[in-house]
Amino acid sequence: MTPSSLDLIIFDCDGVIVDSELLSTRASAAALAEFGLDLTEQQVASLFLGLTLEDGLQRIRQQYQRELPPAFAARKMQLTEQLFRQELTPVQGLVALLQQLTTPYCVASNSAHQRLRFSFEATGLSRYFAGRIYSAEDVAQGKPAPDLFLHAARQQHAEPQRCLVIDDSTSGVRAAVAAGIPVIGFVGASHAYPALADQLREAGATWVMPDYAAVRKHIEQYNVKEFS
Repeated sequence: MTPSSLDLIIFDCDGVIVDSELLSTRASAAALAEFGLDLTEQQVASLFLGLTLEDGLQRIRQQYQRELPPAFAARKMQLTEQLFRQELTPVQGLVALLQQLTTPYCVASNSAHQRLRFSFEATGLSRYFAGRIYSAEDVAQGKPAPDLFLHAARQQHAEPQRCLVIDDSTSGVRAAVAAGIPVIGFVGASHAYPALADQLREAGATWVMPDYAAVRKHIEQYNVKEFS
């Protein structure tokens, strides 16, 4: 299933552009512990991976009957930025792809704009994405609702069926499916556990790809000149 033309590539951010998920989980676990909720990193990942902060807090209410104060979000961001400043890197192979890609592209992430800006600044990626960054803050509902991907497509003047989403989470895959956009389930970042590929397939991923070499090979199948 490869359409004849590709007008827009929509990247998720965490786990697709920046290799951030393990760092973010560590920061979230530390923040939760400070507020009296001691969870394993695996439990924390299940609460926040691929979701908005508010959706993660809602899961905590439902699963642990805990209402965290507003100070939690600020502390979580503070710890996340500390780790990002020290250890955050682009996902392997991404920069090489961007340097040759001629197809328009953008970012659509459930993360807040503040975190997205910091992620790009910390990794030196701002120059690749300036002016084409979309957050769940921009729409009524973040992923897994289709709103964010449809918003990004509209802003970039592209029809959904002529777009391609690259996302590493089941919520992102479901959002792309709901938006009618073909989606690559990406498992090339350091947090990708063995079962993730099957989970992305079950969520509806059109393809599942292990790295950016596979993504590039796929993009080259489109019947247009995608690379310089």
